[in-house]
Amino acid sequence: MILDSHVHCGLTQKFDIIKKEWEKAGIDGGVLFSPVEEIYDRYNSNFYDSNKYKSLRENVHNYLKNIAKNEKNIFVFYFVWNDFKLPDKIFKGIKWHRHSNEPEYDYRSEKCQHFIKFICENNLPVILEEEFLNTIKFIEMINKRTIIIIPHFGFLNGGYSKLKAEGIFNEQNIYVDTALASIDEIEDYAKNFDINKLLFGSDYPFGSPYYELLKIKNLFSKKEIQRIASENLLTILPS
Repeated sequence: MILDSHVHCGLTQKFDIIKKEWEKAGIDGGVLFSPVEEIYDRYNSNFYDSNKYKSLRENVHNYLKNIAKNEKNIFVFYFVWNDFKLPDKIFKGIKWHRHSNEPEYDYRSEKCQHFIKFICENNLPVILEEEFLNTIKFIEMINKRTIIIIPHFGFLNGGYSKLKAEGIFNEQNIYVDTALASIDEIEDYAKNFDINKLLFGSDYPFGSPYYELLKIKNLFSKKEIQRIASENLLTILPS
């Protein structure tokens, strides 16, 4: 089985298109979470939240829930924003995402603290895409209580080399996904860290599922590919 652990899917990026791309690549399913534009206004650095985006979030999460109910091998992750609404049980993980020039999460709010406690108590893995200092802060807040997945080998979390120097990849609860990562970075990680914490991802529509998977197939043995492309992901998902 081949599972793609990093795919944007929503009302602006329909599942039917993704499914066709997966079929071309021989991918059986994977992790879906909302596109950013359906969660918050990334072009307004002063944005906090609004009724418009609360409605957008509800709509896209309902769309993802219906996919998970009707399709095989689909695992939907809940994309959280500043209302910190708790996800339904159908969500198997969390997407925590912003870039350095975008509006910020309210880390100091009681709702945020309650949300973090909830995801840790329910063993929900978190795909964390944040600027470097907030990445470190979030890892400390989680305090090894649940799995954190660093996407793109940390390209948007400060960079692979910077996170490596910080010792982030030595932590037992820190995983990485291969979406858009360079071959050199993947080889370095495989040489120095545990490939049981390595997940295949494409970052579709920004990456091609076919070519991102081919990159993995060219670097690893069949047994290693099975771990990276499905087994490692299945191990960390809550039942």
